[in-house]
Amino acid sequence: MTTTLSSRQAARWSVIALLFAFLGSLLAAAPSAGAAPASGIRASYANPVRKADGHVDAQATVDRLRAMNADTYAFLVNKSTDWADLEQEFLPAAQASGLAVWVYLVPPTECPVGTSCAEYLPYKKDYVAWGQAIARLSVRYPVLKAWAMDDFNANASTFPADYTAKMRNTARVIQPTLDFYPVVYANAVTQSFVDAYAASIDSLILPFRDDPYRNTLWTGSLRPQLDQIVARLANKSRKVILMVYASSLSRTTITPDVEYVHAVTAVGMEYAAAGKTAGVIQYALPLTPGRAQSRDERVAHTGNSALVFTVQPDNATTAGDYAAASTTVRLDAGSTSCRMVVWHTDDRPATSPAGHHAKQAIVGGALVWERDVASEGTDWYTAAPIDLTPRLSGGSATLTLRLYEKKAVTNYSVTARMDDISLTGCHVANPGFEAAGGWSFSRKGGDVLAGRHTYDPVYSTSVHAAVGALYGN
Repeated sequence: MTTTLSSRQAARWSVIALLFAFLGSLLAAAPSAGAAPASGIRASYANPVRKADGHVDAQATVDRLRAMNADTYAFLVNKSTDWADLEQEFLPAAQASGLAVWVYLVPPTECPVGTSCAEYLPYKKDYVAWGQAIARLSVRYPVLKAWAMDDFNANASTFPADYTAKMRNTARVIQPTLDFYPVVYANAVTQSFVDAYAASIDSLILPFRDDPYRNTLWTGSLRPQLDQIVARLANKSRKVILMVYASSLSRTTITPDVEYVHAVTAVGMEYAAAGKTAGVIQYALPLTPGRAQSRDERVAHTGNSALVFTVQPDNATTAGDYAAASTTVRLDAGSTSCRMVVWHTDDRPATSPAGHHAKQAIVGGALVWERDVASEGTDWYTAAPIDLTPRLSGGSATLTLRLYEKKAVTNYSVTARMDDISLTGCHVANPGFEAAGGWSFSRKGGDVLAGRHTYDPVYSTSVHAAVGALYGN
């Protein structure tokens, strides 16, 4: 039996078919509510260019971000003027340039004045209201893509999973594509955390600080931490955004230098390019040109670079722990002897307890020089040349400079430095530490740290250029 449609029925079915096709295309184009952000985010957070009156200079900040090849900026709302600056100046400037924006909020532990958040304006501790207001801004300015919460895991009582879901979902009623990103440190990204919160977040901002040792000097633990956390989040179809400390991390003794920022960012970009992470965000990279590092550290005997070794306050060590820098010392052609002079300093006065921290030089496995950090003052010192000849069988040996724990400590901090290795009849790579390379670093017990550190009198300009080169690739 054949059924023939009237022309009116055929027209009606054509309209219905077109309508379903149109709705299907909208659904295909719309981001999934549970999808992670696209890979390749190149972001920076806070530290904008400010005017003389303290307000954010929106256009200058956008211009510096674009010059750094950043595609996203996390605008920190903290000062009483920040919300108005965001709404009235920054979002219009970002919209005009196509720069994506996240609103970055602080939790009660970070609120101005105190945890009551009474002066955290305009919405104080009502984070549902904050989310709704951000969503309304996102409707007006579509470049506003997400909001983030600092120190999320340290405020678990404020942000249980059900309240977090309410924050996110209430905002999404207004703007369905608005993402929510908590800031969570590596030691808190447990499987139980991921299981509890995956449905309430869209991605996770992971600040790298060598947890549990809290520093911006050591980078060797970055890949293992990323690999573990990436795998945990992948099981819930979520991704991590790596945060790189480009400004001082609180309660640390050594500021990040350009080499550190470059090294961590490069790994982050590699993981993002492989689709393992969603991208990279710089922590408080200073966008105002020409500024020195946040602590004016004259780190070297000569030049701007030296080896640095630290034990931080309130860190417990064990006897035998150490952090070391190693290279190969070789006899010069035709030479039969080798002598070494090393310049050294530390921040412990001679009245400090002795017998705990020792600066050492080891050649071919033998201790050839040692100074207790309490043996001298806080100037730069050297000693008589050290004869290394007996240790250079075959013409070469491994030279190791290190900070060694002779006794355990629980709260006895020190920062020691070594520089300008002077050799007679032999040589090593990079003896003045002014260039990268030539030395490898190791540690036993993570609370003792070592690295090469560089003071930069125009740090904000240099780090901007270094990150820009990586972001531009």
